[in-house]
Amino acid sequence: MGKAKTVHFMGIGGSGLAGIAQIAKAYGFQVTGCDITAETSYLKKVTDAGIPVFLGHDPAHLKKTEILAVSPAIFYQNDDHPETALGRKRKILMKWQEFMGTYLHRGKFVICIAGTHGKSTTTALAGHLLETADLDPTVEIGATDPIWHNNVRIGKSPYFISEADEFHDNFASYHPDVIILNNLEMDHPEYFTSEQKLLSAYQNFINHLKPLGRLIFNTDSPLLHKLHLPSDSIPYSLNAVQNIKLTPTRTSFNYQSHQYQLKIPGLHNISNSLGIIELARILKIPISISISTLKSFQGVGRRLELIGEKSGIKVYDDYANHPTAFAATIQACRQINPEGRLWVVIEPHTFSRLRSLLPQLPASLTKADQIIVSKIFASRETDPGDFSGADIAAAAKHPHARYIPDFPDIAQAIKQEASPGDTILVMGSGLSHKLSRQILHDLKN
Repeated sequence: MGKAKTVHFMGIGGSGLAGIAQIAKAYGFQVTGCDITAETSYLKKVTDAGIPVFLGHDPAHLKKTEILAVSPAIFYQNDDHPETALGRKRKILMKWQEFMGTYLHRGKFVICIAGTHGKSTTTALAGHLLETADLDPTVEIGATDPIWHNNVRIGKSPYFISEADEFHDNFASYHPDVIILNNLEMDHPEYFTSEQKLLSAYQNFINHLKPLGRLIFNTDSPLLHKLHLPSDSIPYSLNAVQNIKLTPTRTSFNYQSHQYQLKIPGLHNISNSLGIIELARILKIPISISISTLKSFQGVGRRLELIGEKSGIKVYDDYANHPTAFAATIQACRQINPEGRLWVVIEPHTFSRLRSLLPQLPASLTKADQIIVSKIFASRETDPGDFSGADIAAAAKHPHARYIPDFPDIAQAIKQEASPGDTILVMGSGLSHKLSRQILHDLKN
């Protein structure tokens, strides 16, 4: 690579930037970062890697910097900040995904996992598959892997596995050797203002496959059939799976004359696994390694994660923010806890997402016994003033759905009303991870 380039990560405490900063450091870049928050879940991993981190944002950080890598969220939140303004003026500003695609993927065998749902789980599964096969991959995912204790794994081989995010066309600069497309649905309506815009983003991504690249796709996902897929694409389908058995501790199924087992529950995770089985076949990894990888995989953080149990009441935390994800997570939760009432607590993520998907909401929540909807986590959006969590609770059309805006009141309601044997499932991708822990804490007091 010659003289090491200097790169500064603005917002380095975020999961994406923190992970990529660690990989960049390991790959020989001179790395610095800054964040407005002194402590995040990922900052210690960054500082432990020997990366200097400054508190706050300041143009002075760019004095010797050749690349300024930022989260795309910055373009929504404060696009005129002096630090980004200077980066733009010096023509060194880029999204961290562009930095990864341009610099970190260079010279690598790139495997990208894309789709509306299941990207983090499938990316981690792919990483463990190649790790078990002694292929020593570098892996970048959007969740913490409990074995790696990080959302990255830094390997020394040419293999690089990336979770490919569609929002803001974040995957546009990737040039994969292999793509796994889990599924495709309308999402991120604040950016993808039409189905055609979403399809165009994915089509552009697929068109960036390298000349000998391969696409693996879930043929059960209707919207994928509106894309122009390569003629040698490899389909997979739950319709090809036989002898599915779902128990509280294990999922088992037969696929292509082989039997597989999963620790992670849910029909959606069988689907995720099929893409991994096909990936192993492309890479000529023995079936025995696919079987052992799926059998031992523990999942990733915030994907039906058991936070704890008190007085016979279990509390789970999940990142789901879309009706399809709600339904899949509820089904998986029912699998591992078939008895007792299921409380579903939703922190809606952004005003535009569930507002655009309200017709799908009732069917996604039918298997819940009690539903509580909190106030909406705005994220990069502003409150339109005419839509709230109360509208979402009403749209659920469930006899036991209600709106309780604030976390402390939700925790107290559950403490007063939940009974031994009940299960509490908290879903959301904003601050709901704090709510699940508050609920558990209050149950203990």
